[in-house]
Amino acid sequence: MRQLKRFLPILVILSAVAAGGIWYYQTRVALPADAASDGFTQVVSVQQGDLSASISVVGELYAVQQEDLYFDRLSDTTPLLTLSVEAGHLVEEGQVLATIDTSPYRQALDQGESDLQEAEELLADLQTPPSDLDVAEADLAVAQAQLRREQAKQKLEDLLNPDVSSTLESALNNARDDLAQARLQESLEQYGTLAKGERDLLYAIDWHDRRINELELLVSDGQASLEQIEELADERDELVETRSDLARVQSQRELALQVAAAETAAAVAAVADAEEALAEAQAGVDGLDLAKAELAIREAEVGLAEAQEKRAELDEGVDPVDLAAAQASLDKKRLAVAEVEADLAAATMGAPFDGTVLRTSVEQGNLINKSRKILTVANLNELRVRAAVDETTIRQVVEGQAAVITFDAFPGQQFSGQVLSVPLQGTLQGDVMVYQVPVLLEGAEELPLLVGMTANVEIRVGQVENVLLVPTMALQSSGGFYQVLVAGGSDPEAAPQAVPVEVGLSDGMYTEIVRGLNAGDQVVVQIQASDSTQFGFGTMRMIGGMMGGGSPH
Repeated sequence: MRQLKRFLPILVILSAVAAGGIWYYQTRVALPADAASDGFTQVVSVQQGDLSASISVVGELYAVQQEDLYFDRLSDTTPLLTLSVEAGHLVEEGQVLATIDTSPYRQALDQGESDLQEAEELLADLQTPPSDLDVAEADLAVAQAQLRREQAKQKLEDLLNPDVSSTLESALNNARDDLAQARLQESLEQYGTLAKGERDLLYAIDWHDRRINELELLVSDGQASLEQIEELADERDELVETRSDLARVQSQRELALQVAAAETAAAVAAVADAEEALAEAQAGVDGLDLAKAELAIREAEVGLAEAQEKRAELDEGVDPVDLAAAQASLDKKRLAVAEVEADLAAATMGAPFDGTVLRTSVEQGNLINKSRKILTVANLNELRVRAAVDETTIRQVVEGQAAVITFDAFPGQQFSGQVLSVPLQGTLQGDVMVYQVPVLLEGAEELPLLVGMTANVEIRVGQVENVLLVPTMALQSSGGFYQVLVAGGSDPEAAPQAVPVEVGLSDGMYTEIVRGLNAGDQVVVQIQASDSTQFGFGTMRMIGGMMGGGSPH
C-alpha cells in the first residue's frame, strides 16, 4: 500500500495530461503543418476562471499525548521489581505501572536527612549570639587555664628550687584553708541570698497561680465583679513578671554555683599539688618529674591560648568565612536530599496521563538501566495525522490550510482536517528531505483508529477566482523565468512570438497568469513526438513543484 502511494503523484500527472489533452482538442486552432515538424502543436485561448490547488501526501496517525517511559534516574542496572500492565490496558493518570527496589534510596534519604539536620544545627549555632552564660563560662575557662599555667610554673620552680619542708607544709596548710573557705562559699551560694530570693519568687508564683484560679472560677461562674476582673488581669501580669524574675535569679544562682564549684575544685587541686610538692621535696628531684613539669607548663599555655581565643571569638562574633562555609554546606546537603527524594519518587513509575498502554518492552525481573524503555502509553482520545511533505512542496504549506483525510482501513469515508503548523526542520529520507506536518483530524471520533494507521491527506494549498488561465504545458521556463508562445493574430502564417509572463497558482494542469497575457490571447502548446509516445498526450510541466487535480471553472 505504501508503494502504491509513492506512485500517486505520477497517476495524478497522467490524469492531468489526459484531461488537458481533451481540453486542447476542444479549443485547438490549427497552425500550418510545418509549424512543428517533430511533434504536435495546438493553439488554445487564454480563458478566465477559478482555480484551486492541493497536494496529496501520505501520513500516519499519532497521539497528541504519547510517551515512552523509562526509569531515567537509574545510575546502574537493577531488576524490574513489578510490571502491573500489559499492552491494551487502560490506565489513569498517576496509576502505578512499574517499580524497582526502593530500599537503597530510602537508606540514602535517611543518611541525607541526618546530615542535613547536623548542618542546620551548626548554622543555627553560628547565627545565634552568645548569651550571658556563654560569656561567663568562657571567662571561667580562661581563669582556670591561667590558674593551671601558674600552678605548673610553680611546680617546676619547686622542683628546681626545693623549699624547706616547713615552707611546703605552710603552703599545704594554706591550701587546705583555702579549700575550706571555698567549700564554705559554695555552701553559702547554695543556701544564701539568691537561694532565698528563688524560694520567695517560687512562693509568689504559687500565690499568684492560686489567686488567678480563684478569680477565673468567679469569672466563669459569672460572679466576678468589675474590680475582680481587673484584678485578674493584674494578677496575670504580675505572674508573668514574677516568672521572668525567677528565670533571672535562677540563671544568676546557677552561674554563682558554677563559679563556687570551680573555685572549690581549684582549691582541691591546690591541696593535692601542695601535698605532692611536699612529698617530692622530701623525696628529692627526679629527671622524669622535671620533664613532666616542663610538659605540663606547655600544655597549660596551649590550653590558656585556646580559652582566650574562644573568649575573643565571643566578642568578635562569628567569622564570616565560617558562616559562609556553614551555609554552603547546608545548601549542598539540601540539594543532596532533594536529589535522593527525586530518585525515590522515580523508583515508582506512574502513568503521566489517562491513556492506553500501546506496548511493553520488558518483563518483570529483567535487568534494566536508565536507557531501557519500559513501556509506551498514549491517549487514544486525541489523535492527529502526521503528513509527510517533501522539500519541493513544503513551501506551499502554511498553518491553517484545510485538508481532506481518508484512511485505507476505512474506504469511502472522508474527514476534514487543518494544518496545525509547518516544521522548520525535516529529516532526510533517501535523497529527499521530508517534513512531518501535523494535521488536525475532525469527525473521526467514532472510528476505531489506531496509532500508526496510514492516512491519505489532501491539503488545499490555494484558491483564486476569475483569473487568467492557460494549460501548464503552454509554459516554457528558462533561468527561473516563464514565457508562452503567442500565435501571430490575423496573419496565420506569422511565427508565434515569445511573450514573458508572471505566473501564479497552479494545480498542475492549469496555471494562473498574473501578468503578460489578456483573455482571448491565442497561446501555442507544443507537444513533442517523444512526449506523446511516452504519455499519450504530452509532458506536463509543474509550476513551483505544485501538482494535484482539478479544472478551471
